Amino acid sequence: MDLTPQQRRAATLAALLGNALEWFDFAVYGYVATPLGHAFFPAEDPGLQAVAAFGVFAVGYLMRPVGSLVLGPIGDLLGRRNMLSLSIVLMGAASLLIALLPTHAQWGAGAGLALLGLRMVQGFSVGGEFTGSMTYATEAARPGQQGMLASLATAGGLVGFSLGSLTVALLARALGDAAMDAWGWRLPFALGGLVALLGLWMRRRMPETLEPHHRDPQPVGAVRLLRAMGGRLAEVRQQGPLVLRIIALVSFANVVFYVLFVYLVDYSGHQAGSSLAQANATSTVIQTLGLPLVLLGGVLADRWGQLPVNRLGTLLLALATPIALPVVQLAGPSGLAMGQLLGVLPVMLSMGAQGVLAVEWVPVRQRCTVFSIAYSLAMALFAGTAPVVCSWLLEERGWQWGPALYCCLFALPAWWALQTRPRP
Repeated sequence: MDLTPQQRRAATLAALLGNALEWFDFAVYGYVATPLGHAFFPAEDPGLQAVAAFGVFAVGYLMRPVGSLVLGPIGDLLGRRNMLSLSIVLMGAASLLIALLPTHAQWGAGAGLALLGLRMVQGFSVGGEFTGSMTYATEAARPGQQGMLASLATAGGLVGFSLGSLTVALLARALGDAAMDAWGWRLPFALGGLVALLGLWMRRRMPETLEPHHRDPQPVGAVRLLRAMGGRLAEVRQQGPLVLRIIALVSFANVVFYVLFVYLVDYSGHQAGSSLAQANATSTVIQTLGLPLVLLGGVLADRWGQLPVNRLGTLLLALATPIALPVVQLAGPSGLAMGQLLGVLPVMLSMGAQGVLAVEWVPVRQRCTVFSIAYSLAMALFAGTAPVVCSWLLEERGWQWGPALYCCLFALPAWWALQTRPRP
């Protein structure tokens, strides 16, 4: 895509900050999962409250394929900018409504159902957001810099996670755990609704990267748009092998990330000698230190080649995972820092390198649709459900090695995906 230097700067800023703002909205749920469990689910079994809260967290990921089925074709038909703008509006509205939602004590079971519905809207929104922004960044980059700019989109999402963790850490320290349980969990969702407005303003100023010759004739009206979307989805069915390969490529690093930097943060924060504020502060620092490693993954993919760098990241992750996760569980209050430091390099390097590879595997005309569906399925089936699976293995079944073994299962399909380049 031939953009001016000013347009490329705007595209870079949008890839980083727009994605960060939307992922802040989505990520804060994971960092206040335990207070949400207390607020929205019956109190008879505290362990079950945690499982229920992380179950709703997982449902957000189960909705991502649905969002990708709708938002992906919109990005390919109406342009990347319009799709990304719609996505952030949906996310901000859902976050604001969660902040205002009555609790189980006020609404009974209806409160949990309402939380579930709003989390589904958030998941629907993310179904197009992350992959759409990565597609946009890759198309906006100069030749030879696609990996770097795509890794900026990934870094933007991780910045959102770090900001979510930092916000919860500061609130927990300022308010205390009792106030966070009672009402403080509402504040990061309210802030998320406000920052979505800034994200929307940024999105409307982005240059469009989908060139006219790659689009269908502009649909007019809902009926024509639905027909055009149906046609695009029919084309995607022929890309089944490519969808499976992308799922295999991205699942491993993302599963480990959600266990090590989301679930185990909450788990560690509720162990003896630790606190939610301390655990979130530790995770925020380490994730922030890891951000340059994401960019390093993209830069190395540009310089050394996308396949070699992805293979290196996968190999390092397979070696680090069975050590890092048990360290968090077994090493006491310092275990979270030790485990995350062991895992941060391979996780971030892999996440920074894999996006551009997956995007460029897909033909331009189908990028938002195929990449969004494949990535969303990986997140829904595996990464987003990893916290609830590991919560069940560790807290309900008492299996200390369960989380590490579960994560390591995903190394094999990731390695298979990297053996050959798919046909265009």
